[in-house]
Amino acid sequence: MKAADLTMACEALRHPSCLLESLRLGNCGLTAAGCQDLASALISSQSLTHLCLSSNSLGSEGVNLLGRAMKFPNCGLQRLIMYHSLNECDLDVTGCGFLAFALMGNKHLTHLSLSRNPVADDGVNLLCEVLMEPSCHLQDLELVKCHLTAACCKKLSRVVARSKQLKSLDLAVNALGDDGVVALCEGLKHRRASLRRLGLEACGLTSGCCEALASALLCSPRLTSLNLMQNHFSPGGMMKLCPAFAHPTCNLQIIG
Repeated sequence: MKAADLTMACEALRHPSCLLESLRLGNCGLTAAGCQDLASALISSQSLTHLCLSSNSLGSEGVNLLGRAMKFPNCGLQRLIMYHSLNECDLDVTGCGFLAFALMGNKHLTHLSLSRNPVADDGVNLLCEVLMEPSCHLQDLELVKCHLTAACCKKLSRVVARSKQLKSLDLAVNALGDDGVVALCEGLKHRRASLRRLGLEACGLTSGCCEALASALLCSPRLTSLNLMQNHFSPGGMMKLCPAFAHPTCNLQIIG
């Protein structure tokens, strides 16, 4: 998409008669320069609730511009998708800081996808500080293949334990390992935990975390979906999990 085309589109979004709710600009060659127009449109348009910017090299500068727009009370954005399917990803720790800043003042955003960006543990830790705030309304967070390790799981566990809003957390294809999942399970066992869906596909798990998972499932009546595909559980590990799946207090409906 050419810069002139984006400018024209954003002018249309700012018009009072424009009722567009969903805008997909995936893989459109957008850069930080185009985010100024998008930010202006976000501030003016109360109808736009879904924005997909996947596979665009926006950089920290572009994310900063969008984040500042999201703090305006007129911004009605509910779903922001920045999934990156290209090899070159650029939403880093700095970008996460800008997004965390935006989440602090946004009452509408409920879905955030940052998958396949090098968010890393430090980036997640910044987001977690905001997710634990009662004023944060985020319900769905996707962090697939974001270069995460067990080091961020204690903070994520605290979010799971404290957040009344977060319902879905996808951490697939990250090197969390058994230690990371054991830490997450501590949050799941908290009586206030409201998480309903947890994605742990291809996270390098072994039977070493099965006992902690089983214990968490018995204490997590709200959790209904758990994805454990492409991990390395032995028959002995599965023997620890199966009784928990069958227990009356376990409400899992989808087991991956």
